[in-house]
Amino acid sequence: MRSRWSIEPPRVSTRSARRPVAGLHGANRLASNSLSECFVFGTRAARAALGEPPPDASIPIPEWRYEPPTLALRERIWEHAGPTREAEGLRVLLAEDYAVARLLGAAALEREETRGVHRRSDFPELDTGLDRMHLICTAEGRVREERW
Repeated sequence: MRSRWSIEPPRVSTRSARRPVAGLHGANRLASNSLSECFVFGTRAARAALGEPPPDASIPIPEWRYEPPTLALRERIWEHAGPTREAEGLRVLLAEDYAVARLLGAAALEREETRGVHRRSDFPELDTGLDRMHLICTAEGRVREERW
């Protein structure tokens, strides 16, 4: 299998751990493809890490700063922002106390199209004008578009 990572493995970081999820199969990020990508790219990342010096152990590990979402919130996110979603349900998430739920709802509302396995029932077509458009969540809790 050839990919843009097949010549040189990615550098090991939190970024490289996420990279396979949006890698070979584009917007199709559910378990059918992402699991095999994790094996392939996880192996490559591990091999690359073996050739690097160990990280500086003097850097303190921060304490966990966030409470995990409750089961009820996880269920609401699945109901309103799962693979099939629509504006009415996504707006429910904007009122959540949990920041990730609010940002997820805001970003999904901004993306008025169906892309990959994430289907907007109120916008069932792919909008090719949004190709390479990324939604960036700012520290202020806003969503902005960037094309790259």
